[in-house]
Amino acid sequence: MAKKLIVNADDFGIHEAVNRAVCRGFESGILTSTSLMAGGRAFDEAVKLAGDMKGIGIGIHLTLVGGLETVLPPEEVPSLTWEGGRLCSNYMELIQRDLKGRIRMDDVYREWDAQILKILDTGLPVTHIDGHQHMHMWSHFFPITLTLAKKYHIPCMRVPDEKVLFGFSPTPGGLFRFAAKNGLSLMARSHRKTLKKAGIRTNDHFWGMMYGGHFYENRMISILGRVEDGVTEFMCHPSADREAMEETFHWGYEGEEELKSLTSASVRKVLEERKIQLISYRNLQES
Repeated sequence: MAKKLIVNADDFGIHEAVNRAVCRGFESGILTSTSLMAGGRAFDEAVKLAGDMKGIGIGIHLTLVGGLETVLPPEEVPSLTWEGGRLCSNYMELIQRDLKGRIRMDDVYREWDAQILKILDTGLPVTHIDGHQHMHMWSHFFPITLTLAKKYHIPCMRVPDEKVLFGFSPTPGGLFRFAAKNGLSLMARSHRKTLKKAGIRTNDHFWGMMYGGHFYENRMISILGRVEDGVTEFMCHPSADREAMEETFHWGYEGEEELKSLTSASVRKVLEERKIQLISYRNLQES
């Protein structure tokens, strides 16, 4: 069985610096796929650039967090926009609010439906669906993700189930990140059978959660040495201007370093030595 690798850049359309990095990662590097964010401020530019990047896979990056604007007017989805008419800052806030019963599933459905339609209306061929901070896999939202994928005949979906033992760190912050990663991974893994039954194709393996925003060249080379048979996805967050991104979002991401990883000759050499075939979700749906 062959080793196949999808290299996906998340957050396409969120900022001009990300858009530039996606172009460079695709044209001069190993990037094969990207996920478009309908509510991103640089959405229109991303759509134009996507039309010029022949062969790149375009996914839909469903969004409920990140302090971003909704596609629907905020007053139409009030349970999602309780902070100045914007989405909450991160997944922990969203989950806590959901567990208290304060998120209306109808709001989630209608906002995600609007995000999908906005992207489909561009005419771009959509290859897959995934989620910002992986909220498409949260147990209460996953049925909505699945319903919408079937409604719009989206053939593939990311399953972010990184290896359980990978990324352990004894520091307090490291332990929390490790525990959160495993909780999400196990939840995502539990949805595989449902997706298969629905005829939706998925990646077999996944890397990039513990290294989110910090997928440095040496780390990418190390993980390439662990790539197994089947279809693996590398999730990346490249940008062409770290300072501009940090000034806006304060995530602490090293997007310029991730872009260096994607365009690294050393990374390319390891891919060739290990006979790892670069593909996108388009190839997966056609296989």
